[in-house]
Amino acid sequence: MVAISGNLREKKNVVIIGGSLAGLFTGITLSRLGHNVTILERSTSATLVDQGAGISISPVIPPIILKLKALATSGAPIVDFFKKYDRTRTPIYAHGDGFQYLKKDGSVRRKLIVDEKGIGGLGVGVGAASWDLLYNVLRANFDGGFEDAYVEPAPKQPSDGEAVYKSAALVTGLKDLGAQGVEVTYRGLENRDIEEKTMKADFVVGADGSGSVMRRLLDPTAERTYVGYAGWRGTVKESLLTQETNDFFGTTVTLFFTRGVQILTYKIPGLNGNCRPGERLANMVWYNNYSQEEVKEILKDVDGKQHQYSLGIGRIQPGVKARQQQKAVQALPKAHAELFTKVEAPFIQAVTDNLATKSVFMDGKIVLVGDALAGVRPHTTCGTTQAALHALMLGQSFEGQISIEEWGKKTMEFGIFVQGMGKQMGNLSQFGDHPDAIDDEE
Repeated sequence: MVAISGNLREKKNVVIIGGSLAGLFTGITLSRLGHNVTILERSTSATLVDQGAGISISPVIPPIILKLKALATSGAPIVDFFKKYDRTRTPIYAHGDGFQYLKKDGSVRRKLIVDEKGIGGLGVGVGAASWDLLYNVLRANFDGGFEDAYVEPAPKQPSDGEAVYKSAALVTGLKDLGAQGVEVTYRGLENRDIEEKTMKADFVVGADGSGSVMRRLLDPTAERTYVGYAGWRGTVKESLLTQETNDFFGTTVTLFFTRGVQILTYKIPGLNGNCRPGERLANMVWYNNYSQEEVKEILKDVDGKQHQYSLGIGRIQPGVKARQQQKAVQALPKAHAELFTKVEAPFIQAVTDNLATKSVFMDGKIVLVGDALAGVRPHTTCGTTQAALHALMLGQSFEGQISIEEWGKKTMEFGIFVQGMGKQMGNLSQFGDHPDAIDDEE
């Protein structure tokens, strides 16, 4: 591989494939260094923002925090990123105060309080954002926002590079032009445009998630695989819960385990990023084991269309939703059951693994970041953290602090480490004897 970090400081034309959080983290980092950045995102903005997922703003597993600290972060790269780059100064998360683990009867099995010393005394606290809020703040900082955005555009500086966000753009090919860079081929989806267009880039970033087109083009042997369980996700406004349940959840991450099942809930910002009590959302994730045939059945939408790994808000068949609500009443503690049955429009995400064989391609002209490089299981609370880490470290490479080879080595090492942690955690909670699981016969 040719070492190119010496000329990364020169002004470059950068193309980023994928305009979700990983692409925006990277786009902001590089445009603030004066490079011209174009993001190509397959979905429309309207499609992207229709998500209700909660996101932990820091990992909660001490070994992961320590690994991140060894990479010159505070242990919470998302927090580090927004401190460094957010010119809007928007509060991005709802604070938490610890964890409580429940018994089936709804009583507290054990409780862990997180004080000012942080998780495990490592200085990293508990808090959660919403995907929607992070997307709005990042768009405000990258290109000034989008139609229906609710965060005011961030002020631009003369030293900033150009920042362009193209929605409904599907990348179909990459061509190595040697010293001239990379040719990116794409076509528009919004108007069913079949004519392919090309862009020339000095540097290309693949940030298009676990189902990455970029990874398939560059590293076709790195497959994405279903691991045997899926998460039901959704939110309920605090004020719609009974006072008893809302007070019981409080600002604590509340978890319940039983054999083959894990559910957790925590508070996230509400509509337009509102973090006031009563306006926040109670976010829940409920993991259930499914065979290949079973997961295929629940991922068939209301129109009978088959989906492979996820089913969005409003697309779940009524009968499938009703059966899951009935299961909630029978299998979950009362507070969790109330929350799930009040989720108006849940969505489903199958849990998968994917890991590229390397993160740097075409002699350092292309990199993979975030889930496109390493899809980590959600138990690690590290998917968005990893994306922020990659962007911060790529900024260091472009500033000449580390070579692109060193960036590649460190990102692969972290991806392998955190994916291994996620497999261990997921296999224990879904297929093993989790220490916080309660046998129904007890």
